[in-house]
Amino acid sequence: MRIKAWISLAAALMTGLLPCSAMSAGPTALDLNLPSLGTVAGAELSPADERAFGAQIMTQVRSDPTFMSDPETTEYLNRLGYQLVSRANTYTYQFFFFPIRDASLNAFALPGGYIAVHSGTIISAKNESELAGVMGHEIGHVSQRHIARMIEGQKSNMAITLGSLLLAILAARAGGSSGGHAAAAIAMGSQAAMIQSQLNYSQDAEREADRVGLQTLYNAGFDPRGMESFFERLQANNRLYESAAPAYLSTHPLTIERLSDMENRTRQLPVRMHRDSIDFRLIQTRLTVLQETTFDGWYKVQKEFQRRLASAKGVDAAVLEYGLSVVSQQLRQADAAYQHAQAAMKAGTSSILVRNLCRTEYNAAKTAAQKKSAVSRAKKALDQFPLSAMMAESYVDLLYDEGRHQDLINFIRNGSALSQTDPDYHALLARSYEKLGKRSLQYLHTGEMYALVGSTEAAVYQLSLAQKASDGDFYTMSEVDARLRELRQQLLIERERSQK
Repeated sequence: MRIKAWISLAAALMTGLLPCSAMSAGPTALDLNLPSLGTVAGAELSPADERAFGAQIMTQVRSDPTFMSDPETTEYLNRLGYQLVSRANTYTYQFFFFPIRDASLNAFALPGGYIAVHSGTIISAKNESELAGVMGHEIGHVSQRHIARMIEGQKSNMAITLGSLLLAILAARAGGSSGGHAAAAIAMGSQAAMIQSQLNYSQDAEREADRVGLQTLYNAGFDPRGMESFFERLQANNRLYESAAPAYLSTHPLTIERLSDMENRTRQLPVRMHRDSIDFRLIQTRLTVLQETTFDGWYKVQKEFQRRLASAKGVDAAVLEYGLSVVSQQLRQADAAYQHAQAAMKAGTSSILVRNLCRTEYNAAKTAAQKKSAVSRAKKALDQFPLSAMMAESYVDLLYDEGRHQDLINFIRNGSALSQTDPDYHALLARSYEKLGKRSLQYLHTGEMYALVGSTEAAVYQLSLAQKASDGDFYTMSEVDARLRELRQQLLIERERSQK
């Protein structure tokens, strides 16, 4: 079987309209007596293969305009996601949760634990339990190995290509009638027929993901009523979203049977309340701004926040102040952004608020002394949130703006908040090595960044440039030579697999 066909099928069948929401926890784990269907096809597609395939697809997703490289949202989603994963019956995968700029209510899981959440889903969630329900559902898809199971049932029909399906996914996700029509055209013929033939099986997988997700959410401490309310809202809007996205991207439809099943299970659970985190509200407000991409859109959001702030009090007012700070930054109103950031601190000591205050203070600074003070504040914030990659990146960005490239490099290499397995770790190093004129190190870390996102060919090219630059010391050039050999061998293996 062709590896690209495996990836294509996985991408097609695991992308669809979500159903889910939240639940609640207690000292006793919920046991829904689920069948262990997830062990099927384990010999066909290993977890390592799934992870590798997911990484390849992510190279395409990351390059799409709807992919949001937003540290605040990404850190929040991963914090919430791992709260769920820690109570899920899974141990095989490393999960990565990321936001997609799209106003529709949707989310999707890719092979290997990559889970996307649309900004519209986050904004429209009535409470944190609803959002957790969406994510728990996708975790259920991953933990039950639905991709491997679908591949097991499709060994004789692997005609789809990776490129066409990814193009279809991205076109449909872009929203609007033109996007849907483009995706529909791409999906014509045998591809659409093959996916349609899997509809019944996909419904089984969706039901299993519902039940596994409910178990995970309950055990993680969320309100079980959240899932029911989110399902009902999806049902009410189902016709709208089906018209915006073609059926082949909704192979897991929201049915009355599924909704009834979830309602019945929710009724059997004790009523438990879940208090939303302040970060949930801050991220909703932040994404209301970032979902817009034009000055006209940001001005409209700013006016709406100002209107609501006139009658808001307490935490509600502070959250709106944060939103006004974010939108002021988009509108390049540095002084206003800093003033609103200061007012927003009344909501608490969230790392999101602290990061925003540090950034806006620096942007509004008029003198070198004021900028130095802002950098010092960011350094102190790291002591308050030592494990936050978001805070570490904020400090690094300020060092970069200050031209303190060697300090930046020393901080990254000696710190613990940024992992060497994170592509950003190498991207941040690469840009400062470039400023210092250290070409071999620049290309080395750019190559490592590409390797981590699954683009081996690009990584080999960058390491080749590092070798040609040859301006590093003996240890640097030895590392370059060794990594280039490894990556070239890996590239050969990938090319051989793609031709089988």
